[in-house]
Amino acid sequence: MAIKLNSKVTYIFKKREFGIFLFILVLLAVFGSIEPRFFRSDNLSAILSSVGILMVVGAGQTLVIVTRNIDLSIGSTLGLAAMVMGMVARSQPDFPIPGLILIAMVVGGICGLLNGFLVSYGKIPSIIATLGTLAIIRGAVFVVSNNVQIDPNDVPKGIISLSITSPIGIPWLLIFAFLAIVLVWYISSQTLLGKRIYAVGSNPEGAISRGLSFNKITIMVFVFVGVLAGLGGVLYTARYATINPADVGRGLEFDVISAVVIGGTNIFGGSGTALGTALGCMLIGILSNGLTVVGVSPFWKACATGFLILAAVAIDNLVRKKQEENFLLAIRNQRAVK
Repeated sequence: MAIKLNSKVTYIFKKREFGIFLFILVLLAVFGSIEPRFFRSDNLSAILSSVGILMVVGAGQTLVIVTRNIDLSIGSTLGLAAMVMGMVARSQPDFPIPGLILIAMVVGGICGLLNGFLVSYGKIPSIIATLGTLAIIRGAVFVVSNNVQIDPNDVPKGIISLSITSPIGIPWLLIFAFLAIVLVWYISSQTLLGKRIYAVGSNPEGAISRGLSFNKITIMVFVFVGVLAGLGGVLYTARYATINPADVGRGLEFDVISAVVIGGTNIFGGSGTALGTALGCMLIGILSNGLTVVGVSPFWKACATGFLILAAVAIDNLVRKKQEENFLLAIRNQRAVK
């Protein structure tokens, strides 16, 4: 019994997610001891709100990176979705809230579809394709808005309330974040589609030779992250109540990709978990807020995030190398037995 218990404990400590969780606890302790107001309810609420938006978009980015792709345009997609939704709300104040949310998600899905086609059928590397659409979609934000921002009095109260409450007392923003993470967990671990997504990311050539449609899966994951970026645009509007063409969603892609990679999703594809992404988002949110609260320059926040990304990639490389060594050792032992 003791042996089984020890093996379970060892397994938990080897999990990447457990290490991230411990680091989060350390950050909380450090920031709280330096600046007691870090644990004030209003500050914790601000952290959860920012983390919630990261989780929604990061959940979709996880599956994109698992397929050996990346979407750099998610910040612009979020901005365009928020702007289109805000303009509809401004011109039609009585437009149903569910309809506004659907509009934003459709706009995001269309942007994702464009990226998917460029990468799959256009055969353009995702980092190049989405770098191009980042600029195109950002330009579209200025064009459709005529460079006029959406003010708080133009945003329906029903949208703003999404960041404040819900029938169960928890803000809809956090509920959507939880559901996004659960949905990615379910897709990745409980469905045939999830297995195919990981197969494409682990070995694209082998997956294609087994009859898997690389193009369809690629388009699916890009549309998925686009839809969630559209939902992120709704939640961004709910939190800030202002949609400025120059600022909305700008730089979000860096925080999202950082959170996903730090959470254990391998940048070379084939591995990653929804739980890891959720913890990575929490780490980024806590780090950003904590450094601000204790009075550290924002430049150091960027340095700290960059260091964490490098550390995460280095750890992934070490783990992969160790796995390859164990695999080769197992083959040698098997041959020796024969």
